[in-house]
Amino acid sequence: MTVKGERSYEFIQGQVSCDINLEQEKINGLFCDEKGYVITNATLFLEEDIKILIKDDVAKILENELSKYSKFYKCLIKTNKADAFGRISNKVFEKCLGKKEDLLSQQEWDREQILNFCIDIDGQLSCKHRSTQFGYAFKDFVSFEKGCYRGQEVISRLNYLAKNKRKCVVFKQKGLEILNDSNGRKIGEKIFTKILGKEEFVQFFVEDLNFYHNDKIILPVASQWV
Repeated sequence: MTVKGERSYEFIQGQVSCDINLEQEKINGLFCDEKGYVITNATLFLEEDIKILIKDDVAKILENELSKYSKFYKCLIKTNKADAFGRISNKVFEKCLGKKEDLLSQQEWDREQILNFCIDIDGQLSCKHRSTQFGYAFKDFVSFEKGCYRGQEVISRLNYLAKNKRKCVVFKQKGLEILNDSNGRKIGEKIFTKILGKEEFVQFFVEDLNFYHNDKIILPVASQWV
C-alpha cells in the first residue's frame, strides 16, 4: 500500500502507533481502531511516499479505515502488490522490499513471526484482539512520546495501568482448543491457530501456570512468561 500527498506524513502519524517522524528508512507499527483492536501490524518504508507492507487480505480493510480520514489531508491511498522478503539479522526478523533468492520461505517467515510474537495480521484476525493479546512488544511497535493516534488511549492504558496477569504462549499441538490448569479448570483465551505445512501452532493469552490438555501437561514452544 502506498500513501501519497503533501500531508501524507502528518496523516499517517495520526493513524499508526510508531513515530514516523524519526529519521529512519523503515519502522514497524500497529494500525488500531478507536477501541484499541489491531487492524494490522505493518512495516512502513519512509520515502517521499509512504509504503506500507501488510498482508494482501488485510489491505482492503486498512484502506477502508484510512479512507475515512485521508480526504481531510488530501492524500491518495493506492493498494498494490509488492515483492518482499524476510531475513534474520542479529536474531531480529527484518522485512525488506524487493526480491532475493535463498532466503526464508513463506512458511519459515510465518513460523519466525509466530515464535517471536509478531504475527502478521490477516483478514481473519483483523480487529479481533488488542496488541497485548497478540504479544507485540511495545518497544518495537509503539512510541509513547508522539502525539495522538487511533487507539492511543487503550494502548497507553495497557502499558501503564494494566497488570500483566496474562501473557502470550504458543504451543505446537494439533487440535488444541482449550487449556486447563492442574485442577481441570479452563484457563486463558485462544487467540489463533495457524497451520504451517505439517505443523500446527496455537497461541493463547493465559496466566503463568502449568498447562494441561486432556489431563496431560503440555509445554509451549514459545512463552512470554520466560
